[in-house]
Amino acid sequence: RSVAAAAKNFGKETTAASSSLDGFTRVIAGFLTLQGAKAVSGMADAWTELQNRLRLVTNGQDELNNSTNALFAIAQETSQSIESVGTVYQRFAQNADSLGLSLDDVASISGTVAKAVAISGASAQGADAALTQLGQALASGTLRGEEFNAIMEQTPGLAQALADGLGVPLGQLRALSQEGKITSAEIIRAMRNAAGSVDEKFSARVQTVSQSLVNLQNAMKRFA
Repeated sequence: RSVAAAAKNFGKETTAASSSLDGFTRVIAGFLTLQGAKAVSGMADAWTELQNRLRLVTNGQDELNNSTNALFAIAQETSQSIESVGTVYQRFAQNADSLGLSLDDVASISGTVAKAVAISGASAQGADAALTQLGQALASGTLRGEEFNAIMEQTPGLAQALADGLGVPLGQLRALSQEGKITSAEIIRAMRNAAGSVDEKFSARVQTVSQSLVNLQNAMKRFA
């Protein structure tokens, strides 16, 4: 009788527990659906903001589409955040007319920068920070101060490419920076000169897991 009573009570408790678990599952499912909707919305907004930045440096839908496709290809090839590469691309494009650059030139130079960052061995966060700092330097017209320090510390591959492209030892870059001589025009000249050596080093790169996740995030933003 005691065993039968215990079994009956156990059955009641199991039913109650099952009901509670079902309710909890519905709450969690609703929460995840809400979070998922927010995530998709955030990715779609990020892509729209990128398009708006590119509209500032392109003329018409065809140029916008070509620039978007070129930028996405660069980001995926180098496993860099498309927003960060987009910032650098936009800054180069803003100087295109004064420096006699076409959008193809802008894409090529942006690709060399992204490859130089990729071979630096920086974390995804470090690479993102360095590209953002370079974008700020291009906006101001000169690479110096915090922007220069960030590139030297986070992305030694990009720093070496700058030195090689300018034809100076790596140790001399800081002095040039302090003198205000690493201008946007000099950065473009350096990237063009260093393109061959950067491509050679990039061809031997082995992609990390975190870099693969950056590729996935870029693709998800485009899909959203």
